[in-house]
Amino acid sequence: METIPDQIRIFPLSEVVLFPDTMLPLHIFEPRYRDLLADALAGDRTIGMVLIKDAEAEPFPSVYSVGCAGTIVEHKPFSDGRSLVVLKGTVKFRIRRELDTGKSYRVVEAQSLHEGPPPMDLVRSWRDDLCEGLRELVKASAGEEGMVDRLFGKLDLLAMTNSLCASLPLDVLEKQSLLECPTVEQRERLLCELLHFKAVEARLGMDASREADA
Repeated sequence: METIPDQIRIFPLSEVVLFPDTMLPLHIFEPRYRDLLADALAGDRTIGMVLIKDAEAEPFPSVYSVGCAGTIVEHKPFSDGRSLVVLKGTVKFRIRRELDTGKSYRVVEAQSLHEGPPPMDLVRSWRDDLCEGLRELVKASAGEEGMVDRLFGKLDLLAMTNSLCASLPLDVLEKQSLLECPTVEQRERLLCELLHFKAVEARLGMDASREADA
């Protein structure tokens, strides 16, 4: 079972939610986050990604209490001080409190939020529901339905669920709600509901387009 430090550097962003076992590319250019990156590379290579809740809050933007830790797996520095990094999501965490460390970036005391594996007797039905929901969305969006079967042939249920949560064109608050689900089952169920809703939206959009062209 992967663990994270009790104290974790956080990188607040307004449009990004990281999920376990997914990859996230980042462009690091602000001085405080250059400091964060340097300390992470010199230490445990861990960065905590959190979603900004209120960008206008003082003295710092307020953030949602649940985030996801990522390990730096790629790092490409540039001569002007910027860097491109790739994080691999590891463990969800809850912020207990923010710490006064004197650093230019923010550090929090974090509690790991581990999720148990899904019950094996339910995995097939959950997988079928998720596959059907994605197939419905792809069909409604006039996409390639064969892509769904190829995708589901490669990944297990947990990896598939997290991958879809990260990659589908969902609203950032929908993604945050998915991240905050305490169990794999609840995340899979919410994702199925969102897929169905997005498919309905896509069908209505296509129908409206056809009517406009008529």
